[in-house]
Amino acid sequence: MPNHLIVFALLLGISMPLYASVSIEQYGAQEFNPSLGQTFDIPVRIDEPGSIQVEIFTPDGDLVRSLPGGRQAEAGVYPVTWDGRDQAGTPVPDEAYIPVVRLVTGRDGEAASYDPRAISGGGEVILPVTTNARQQLIFQLDKPSRILARAGVKSGPMMKSILNWQVRGRGRNMALWNGSDQDGLVNLYDNDNLALLVTGFELPLHSIIAVGNENLEYLAWRAARQWPVGIPDLSEAQFERDGRRISRHYYLPRSVEIDPRITLEIIDQLPVGEDGIPIVSGPIALRVDMHKEDRWAMQQSLYEVAFFVDYEFLSEEEQGYMPLTWRWNPVGLKPGIHMVTVNVSGFNGQVGVKSLQIAISK
Repeated sequence: MPNHLIVFALLLGISMPLYASVSIEQYGAQEFNPSLGQTFDIPVRIDEPGSIQVEIFTPDGDLVRSLPGGRQAEAGVYPVTWDGRDQAGTPVPDEAYIPVVRLVTGRDGEAASYDPRAISGGGEVILPVTTNARQQLIFQLDKPSRILARAGVKSGPMMKSILNWQVRGRGRNMALWNGSDQDGLVNLYDNDNLALLVTGFELPLHSIIAVGNENLEYLAWRAARQWPVGIPDLSEAQFERDGRRISRHYYLPRSVEIDPRITLEIIDQLPVGEDGIPIVSGPIALRVDMHKEDRWAMQQSLYEVAFFVDYEFLSEEEQGYMPLTWRWNPVGLKPGIHMVTVNVSGFNGQVGVKSLQIAISK
């Protein structure tokens, strides 16, 4: 069975061989920086003599590197070192990588394996969050996790994506956010109805977090290797383990978990004030579109387009398509500056946001 099919079998909870004769000991560190020449030791424990092989996988199940091995070893703990590079010798982008260990014993070549994805990962976390005067969101993680942090308005639109499924280590975590919405039009810290959401899921045991490679983006690196992209069949996915909910996002490819880039423009030719804000005196047409490179991810499920004015819901297209034109009559709005916001929300949880300001004439 090809490696990526084995990976998805594991992600979907399909039983795979797992023997007590091989495992991985607890790490002394969570992260390392391959770009600075740092290496990471994977302490492999074997309970009987055999030949050790360690493979490193991406969170999408791609084989990054087969580490040098094959040596015969007696029972004990053996550190296997990864230099943080892929098969081509390139330092890997910042992400969480999973080691899989196999042990071939002398009993007719029988193989035992230890794959952390078969027994761990995906446990849903919803975190309390606080803010401080230094414009930081602060939250605590018991285990390394992949985190989503968003800011919005209660009963209104999502206004800012702060962390989009970013890998974070255990312990005290901080994320910088100055309170600005996605387009820098308002400071949401001043809004009494500010809503902050910090959620995510735990990484598989023994995940290795690579940091420091700011010049290489994960999805671009993966695309350059032409690794397959697709949505796994989740009809038989395991959504609970040991009485705990497993996040659906755990099974989705990184290429789907994006914030789509949205445009919002007024089609009509309108006068503009000295502040550059268009002046509206009657019905207008607004056009919403999506960056073409983001459409594939959003088209993997239905998505909806919702319109808000001054954070109040006005209209929704439940089965969205792009581009979309919305005709709106701002009757009843008081003279002055108002904000129009659009949310494009995929059923896989993605949300794109765009806002613009208008001036209602007297």
